[in-house]
Amino acid sequence: MRREKKKKDPVILLLDLLIIVLLFVMLFSGARAYFYRSLTDEHSFGQDAGMMSFELQRGDYAALIRGRYVNEFNGETEASRYHALADYVEAASMLKVYAAKHDDDRAQQQRAIMTEAREEMGDLTVFADRVDEMFR
Repeated sequence: MRREKKKKDPVILLLDLLIIVLLFVMLFSGARAYFYRSLTDEHSFGQDAGMMSFELQRGDYAALIRGRYVNEFNGETEASRYHALADYVEAASMLKVYAAKHDDDRAQQQRAIMTEAREEMGDLTVFADRVDEMFR
């Protein structure tokens, strides 16, 4: 006795396919949401003065600048001396670029930012002197 295979209804096949596609879409969107959430969790915390000091002693000026922007975004201002130093480093690098392009107006603006930041950074002017030596 051989049984004949019943032919599946096309509507059922279409619904099965739709369920499989929806499962893949849900898995993909969930993985993507998890990825972006992990990125925001990693970079959304503020950096306190201790962490900025640690980065500064390692000579990681880029992390100092990034920490300043993260703190500005989060509204944290307790590490203002380090923020001033980050402004100084950023302005010094831009000064080098504008001086190489012979853009005197923008170079003068960066010098003004550096002067203001040097006044605000207090005892961290030692590091500002190191930055000056780096960009000579």
